[in-house]
Amino acid sequence: MYENVDYFIPIIWEGDGSHPSPNYAVRYGDYGVQALPSSAFNGDTFDLGGGGGVYSRYQNIYNDLVNVSSPMELDVLMNITREQIEITADALMTETVAAEDRRIIFLLTYFYSNSYNSTVVRYYEEDFNLTENGSSEQFVHSFDIDPSWDLALTKAVVLVQHVNTTGVFTVPGYPQYPFNMYPILQAGMASFPLTAPNPITDQEMDLNDTAVFDLTDYFYYQGNPVAAELSVQSSDPLIVDAVLDGTELTLTSFDTGGNVQIDIIGTYNGYTAISSFNVYVIDPSVRYIVILDLDPTATGPILQASIENFYSAGAVYLTSDITEYPLSSNADAVFVLLGIYNNNFVLTETEAVPLVNYLNNGGNLYIEGGDIWGWDPETTLHPYLNINALSDGTGDLSNVEGADFLSGMNWTYSGENSYIDHLQPIAPATVLFSNPTVGYDCGIANDAGTYKTIGVSFEITGLGGNNSLDDAVSGIIDFFGIGGAPLIAPQNLQVTELGVATWTLPNDPEFIGFNVFLDDLQNPVVELIVDQSYTFSGLINGQTYNAGVSAVYLSGESEITQYEFTYTGTTNDDELLPMQTKLFGNYPNPFKPLTTISYQLKQEDVENASLSIYNVKGQKVRTFSALPENNGRGYITWNGKDDNNRAVGSGIYFYRFEGVENNQIHKMILLH
Repeated sequence: MYENVDYFIPIIWEGDGSHPSPNYAVRYGDYGVQALPSSAFNGDTFDLGGGGGVYSRYQNIYNDLVNVSSPMELDVLMNITREQIEITADALMTETVAAEDRRIIFLLTYFYSNSYNSTVVRYYEEDFNLTENGSSEQFVHSFDIDPSWDLALTKAVVLVQHVNTTGVFTVPGYPQYPFNMYPILQAGMASFPLTAPNPITDQEMDLNDTAVFDLTDYFYYQGNPVAAELSVQSSDPLIVDAVLDGTELTLTSFDTGGNVQIDIIGTYNGYTAISSFNVYVIDPSVRYIVILDLDPTATGPILQASIENFYSAGAVYLTSDITEYPLSSNADAVFVLLGIYNNNFVLTETEAVPLVNYLNNGGNLYIEGGDIWGWDPETTLHPYLNINALSDGTGDLSNVEGADFLSGMNWTYSGENSYIDHLQPIAPATVLFSNPTVGYDCGIANDAGTYKTIGVSFEITGLGGNNSLDDAVSGIIDFFGIGGAPLIAPQNLQVTELGVATWTLPNDPEFIGFNVFLDDLQNPVVELIVDQSYTFSGLINGQTYNAGVSAVYLSGESEITQYEFTYTGTTNDDELLPMQTKLFGNYPNPFKPLTTISYQLKQEDVENASLSIYNVKGQKVRTFSALPENNGRGYITWNGKDDNNRAVGSGIYFYRFEGVENNQIHKMILLH
């Protein structure tokens, strides 16, 4: 090796598991080796194997060889364009060598975790033909960037290596594996000097919301904070607009939900780095289930079809990318499929963290996998499921018996593999599935109060026989509390020419009342009522209106039934009186995460009025100034956040006008 480095990263060429490296099979065919450095350094030093303990072994080899003479020097530089990492290698021959078959190899490694601290994620090689002392050449190659990467965790490695065979030897302890010797003449490594070590995490925003971030000391050059030249870009400014004022980044969402990517571009000392994050703009009326299918042998489509038979509140999305759909309160449940050995995915903290956050916000999680419980490394998600893995498992699952809310059901099992982890519930969790033939548990249900989970060590799509997959899925949907038919909307809505609305609704024990709308379907005309009729006031003769009524239940609100009519009556005398300042109430109430507060303002109060929200201790948490209004009527939307854009807790809140004589106080309930 030519030059020592402060932190040596061994290179792991991973052929299976969570992060398979590119050109794995090709390299094995060309070089007779699967991993790096599974080749002879200096022609005779060799190591074999991988895993978490490889670092210390490889570092010892490196330290032994770092001062070994080399016939060449190699300088490596790593740079970044908007979408690519560019690696430049300047090679200088310091001795004359024989003309032999050599290649220069470009590698990009990524630090996933301590077990995968040097996985090769990009690979390229070309011929290296320098032989004469003093000859030099610059080699350049660019790799595409994965948008999920933190560039501070990437390393560029360049090797100059013999390709022709110089001998065959056997590694002690592995006599069955003869290896060809392919000496490495020289190696160099580089990191990207401009990084954003504390990137902004993915964000969730409500419709018509703002979020502010301080980008002071956001970019670092060679490990130290610098005042980089900043710019920002939104992938869709019609959903979220990004504006930069000095080092203050303001995001503004609009009334269209969707996902966007925000890029923060920093330039310093000739280098440009991009830090990206996703923003999910949430429409609170949209519900869905996410199936995260990470199984190399995908079973998601089968499960998706079954769930759709019992879930009617929204869509069932199937994806292999955990960032594609926001795991927010809009997600009624998340199903994670990891597969069965030897076609399985190893869950890492990359996937575990958003799932933990989802559960902390009151979510429902189903997760299955043949090795996640008794073999794979534990993540921060594991304790949430209250599962104790008794053993890595045995290959004997042919029958499955249901317990708890699936009691009395039994299935035959035909999953991809019958080698199943043995599980045990940790209170308050309970057994849900078991192997009645051998006598061990293989599925655990956990109702933690604020969230619910189910963990299974087999593939649920392999269930059949006396009971079906649908039977199991139906029970899981009911356990999560997200099943049932859509809430029934008001029926037979009619409005007379004089503005009298009537409707009917079938009896339902969970019915609470009705909300009545006129033209603006975001803003109810009245607070919750129980009467099945309403007379609209303040209408103009000859004008056409769109009336609407929704039904409110304990479990939510129905769709709005609409009716268009033309008013032919006259204005009531009391409507000719001057408009008075008044609070109409908020809708919905209770609510999560948004509610709309309606009001009217007399002309003298329009400029002075503000609206404040207080908690039960009388502490002011949010103030809305410059209240919007049209001819004295208006509304504002509260997203459950205080004046510092921090989410407040569940509970009772009060709101009232400030700066006017009106002292009405209304109560509302925020749920999470």
